[in-house]
Amino acid sequence: MKDYTFIRPGIAVTISAVTLALALLIGLWLIVSLREAAATASHGANTVQALHKYNAGFEVWRQMATGTDAGYKRPEAIAQRDSIGRELRVELSGLANSMNDSRERDLVQNVLLGLTSTSTTGGREAQEAREAMIVLLAKQDSALFHAAKVSQQAVLLSAVLLALTIIAAGMLIVPMAWLYVRYKRGATIEVKV
Repeated sequence: MKDYTFIRPGIAVTISAVTLALALLIGLWLIVSLREAAATASHGANTVQALHKYNAGFEVWRQMATGTDAGYKRPEAIAQRDSIGRELRVELSGLANSMNDSRERDLVQNVLLGLTSTSTTGGREAQEAREAMIVLLAKQDSALFHAAKVSQQAVLLSAVLLALTIIAAGMLIVPMAWLYVRYKRGATIEVKV
């Protein structure tokens, strides 16, 4: 060991222990942040998909309710319009009940108000309902972008975790490998106590 000029084994073990402890903490942080991002992305994707479906249904209902085409005045078209409106009201009520944010629930209530409006002139309620639907979609898109940002941070954490693990392994393996090579070449290894 007299000619061993690399880092002392005790220091190497200490550095390895510290970097492994940091790697463990960063690994736990990474797991929690990825779980949160996955949950946010899953919830946001499901909500956005539902909102796009409801938005398309709302636009069809609005066109049928406010359209001047004679085809929209036929009894079967009116029945179809009413059916679409009922289905949307039920689905949007369920969505409102599942939302945690009171602002989002208020937006869904605005859409419901537009659906229950008896005015067929495309009045203020319908316009406010359309605006509320757009705001709802924008809020869910924002949540998805936030989840993507958290995922990007997770990639950085993964890189740091990998670097710390490599440092810890290097601090343990390099001195041991050097000693092993020296021993195989016939050098006597003296350990001072």
